Amino acid sequence: MAEAKVKSLEAIEMFLEKVAKLRHDTGKQTDEIRQQLQRVTVWLEKELPEYWGNQKRIAETRWIEARQELLQCQAKTRAEDETPCSIQRKMLRKATERRHLCEDRVRMIPECAMQWNRFLQEISTNVRQLDDLSESSLLNAWNRLQSTLDTLKKYAEQ
Repeated sequence: MAEAKVKSLEAIEMFLEKVAKLRHDTGKQTDEIRQQLQRVTVWLEKELPEYWGNQKRIAETRWIEARQELLQCQAKTRAEDETPCSIQRKMLRKATERRHLCEDRVRMIPECAMQWNRFLQEISTNVRQLDDLSESSLLNAWNRLQSTLDTLKKYAEQ
């Protein structure tokens, strides 16, 4: 067995406290990581699709309204007008662009969710390793160190 040259039990006690703090902080950080991952998951799978679905419906409604206004303007406009219904054309163009943007976002969300789920599976392994570190490895280290410290204190008392 190796011979230890312990000069300060207080240093071991301080190290023991640091191991306990590390264990506590690691567990806390792991919980926070899980919460953040869950927030992103909810946002990506529920909130984002709802938002862009609503935006798509609004954009479709605005497109229909802009198209209707353009048709009404064209029905009223005389042929000799140089820029007939330019404002209505511009509004329809903007409404069309917004509708296309919303449609693109609605189409992209499922792919983003699939990529997120792949990432989540990969990172879950790391989170489990942090859990193991906190709940097992650091706990075992703390217990062994505490036992060693208790033994050293008994020797010091003799």
